[in-house]
Amino acid sequence: MHAKDHSLNDVLKEKQQWVIPVYQRHYAWETKEGKQIPKLWNDLEERALEYLEEGKVSPHFVGAIIYSEPKNQQFGTVSQRFLVDGQQRITTFSLTLCAIRQIAREYECSGIINSIDDYLFNALSNSMADPEREKFKLWSSSYDRPYYLKTATQNLEELRKSFPDCFYKNGNLNSNAPKMLQAYWHLLKAVREFLEDQKRVDVTPEDSLSAILHGFLNGFQIVVVQLDEHDDAQSIFSSLNGNAEPLTAFDLIRNDIFHRAAKKGEDNDELFEEKWKNLETDFWKEEVKQGRLKRPRTDHLITHSLVSEMAKEISTGRVVHEYKNYSESKGFGSVSEEVESLLKYSEVYQNLETQKKNKPESRIGNFLDIWDMSAFHPLVFWIGVKDISDEEKKEAYQTIENYIIRRDICGYTNKSYNKTVPSLIRVLSKSDNISVALKNEIEGYKSEISVMPSDSELKRNLIQRPIYLHMNSKKIRYLFENIELALRTKFDETVVISTDDLNVEHIMPQKWANYWPLSNSFQPSNEDYYEAFREGDQIDETTRALMENRELKKHCIGNLTVITGSLNTSLGNESWPEKQKRIKNSLLKVNQSVANANKWDEEDIDARGENLSEDIIKLWAY
Repeated sequence: MHAKDHSLNDVLKEKQQWVIPVYQRHYAWETKEGKQIPKLWNDLEERALEYLEEGKVSPHFVGAIIYSEPKNQQFGTVSQRFLVDGQQRITTFSLTLCAIRQIAREYECSGIINSIDDYLFNALSNSMADPEREKFKLWSSSYDRPYYLKTATQNLEELRKSFPDCFYKNGNLNSNAPKMLQAYWHLLKAVREFLEDQKRVDVTPEDSLSAILHGFLNGFQIVVVQLDEHDDAQSIFSSLNGNAEPLTAFDLIRNDIFHRAAKKGEDNDELFEEKWKNLETDFWKEEVKQGRLKRPRTDHLITHSLVSEMAKEISTGRVVHEYKNYSESKGFGSVSEEVESLLKYSEVYQNLETQKKNKPESRIGNFLDIWDMSAFHPLVFWIGVKDISDEEKKEAYQTIENYIIRRDICGYTNKSYNKTVPSLIRVLSKSDNISVALKNEIEGYKSEISVMPSDSELKRNLIQRPIYLHMNSKKIRYLFENIELALRTKFDETVVISTDDLNVEHIMPQKWANYWPLSNSFQPSNEDYYEAFREGDQIDETTRALMENRELKKHCIGNLTVITGSLNTSLGNESWPEKQKRIKNSLLKVNQSVANANKWDEEDIDARGENLSEDIIKLWAY
């Protein structure tokens, strides 16, 4: 058995054919959040961004493949390599190249298309015994082979025609398609979205595709293990794919820590019992989703703690490597001291997760969970361990909340937050008054990727922007819950307000045509209404403008409220008088102004939007 690490460039460009033996399972990698395909793309995207920013990529280990070569292969033919372990990886690598090539076709990047073909196909030669087979660098198992061969040789439109049962009439892949096509489709969308994001910062599609390929072929590193003729390939495969669980980043770091402690003569049992044991509970082992990835809490703890300690962006794929750099650069007197520096953040993280009311991290933990904004966890970690009052911590946390909410309402990107947070930590580390310094720094941001929206900008977006289309129901409920609490005074009944069991409701319904005439008295039936939009010539320009304005206004915050589930169902698409009667039964103060309105149209939506915007501006102040 011989093992050596290589870049994907070396592994995939060689003249060869990876053959998936019959005893291997079908292609099984999944595209759901937290599964293998999103994780692979996340790692690839990080490498691509690194290349765009620095012109080079750092190595990223993506596992191992094990193969055997059959004896007495005919001279001149393409060497066959039977995969014992790693068929999922090799197949996915090939699908990734196919996806990148398809996007390159869409942008007419011929050089990139030709380069990718060199990694998918062997050059034809007269020495090949079976050119139609040997030209493929991957020969899938019988079940997957038809899908892979078509994906490798056809463009997207041809692929749809080859497998019409796998696609909807609109061209999208259906949910019953084989996992191989699902993986290809997911990667297609990911590459396409990456190019669109980069176009916004003036990166050309060709440069973006080139960065992806550099990150993929040069950044990804894989260990290749070749079996000897005496190794039993099928037995090895069975043992490798038994019940063993893959090692997490936390597992690797823990093993390294205790190995170094033993080498330094420190008592491992004491280190475990006194410092490490608390991280081995079910709470810390539980997998939780942050962003696109689902990982054990321990992995998230390590990653966020490193950002807090080093004040630099840490990619999830390089946590183990970055931790080694951290432990070496700090020059700790002992491994025990090193562990203390890391685990001091565990209590803050636990407070964020459990959200106990008596902890300063309760509100910010709930907020960051609703907004799925774990990028700010390192900043909360850093503030949470400081020797300052709980009130000052809460004030700083409120500034973070204000910043995120205002930017989200105004439609600003959150893609820069992984860089903003380390920058804020560096600034705050030089200040004696953390809450004031944080507010001043954020207020000083001017560029679009980090600016704090002004009151006037926030108000304009709240009145005019279709919030319902851009913010999920959890976020909208959070806004209304806080508005409701602010509307209540000390003379109101003391009740606990929670909108968790409430539904976001359109006051003027989304399907308004039956009972809600326009201001010019035009009132189409549902059928005519949608037909008019499609045909475009059945209504005059004035009516069309009124309809388009209504389509916008119905999703603005002035037309939204929260209602109990049963009431929400009964409201449906009823007329305003019927809706008004039912809204009057609501106990929430936020609904009282709606219940008292004589009518409900675009003018009322704008007026209520302006009132709600004043409440929001006060609650999440600039």
